[in-house]
Amino acid sequence: MSVEDDWVQRQLAVAELGVSARLEAMLARYTEWVETGVPTGVDFKKTLSAAHNWSCPEYGIFAVASKRDWNTKSKDHGKIVAQIGRLLKQLRPFDEVQREKRAAATTVKRGKKPVRTYTTQKARRVAAEDEADILKGMLEATTKKYHQLSHKMGRMEIDLATQKVRNDELERRSEALEAENARWKRMLTSKSGGLNVVE
Repeated sequence: MSVEDDWVQRQLAVAELGVSARLEAMLARYTEWVETGVPTGVDFKKTLSAAHNWSCPEYGIFAVASKRDWNTKSKDHGKIVAQIGRLLKQLRPFDEVQREKRAAATTVKRGKKPVRTYTTQKARRVAAEDEADILKGMLEATTKKYHQLSHKMGRMEIDLATQKVRNDELERRSEALEAENARWKRMLTSKSGGLNVVE
């Protein structure tokens, strides 16, 4: 497969992704990047308006072009877009996150207690609420996807049962036609004493 064919295949796969799938992929990737840092060389965006048409296909992020869907007030996708907005604000470069992790590990190795940064109770509560909102949104998205798949499976089971009934009916008709064909052959053979080839 040539590079152009591979590119075309990827574009077709992207076109098939629905808005929900794109948003869930973004949410998963941004959650990972908040923990590990954004890979070097990725020109990431930190606001919803800047990230509106931003894509990063090598990391599975594809733009949601519709402003109706890319909106925190959207009936269908508002909650997950709001979660993505909160995650975007927390993104930092990979080097910065790794430097902090190394500093924390070095502090622990030296036997010192890591210095806790002071955060107010309100800030901790807001952070916990944000995390709870993110988890609730992920749960709602997963539940919605489960129900969609469950409905689709139900339809497929009905279609399969219908097809099975139809196949059984066709099989019975085929057997009846074969029996009738055999009967006609016997009748023809008995009346003429044998079958003759007609040209």
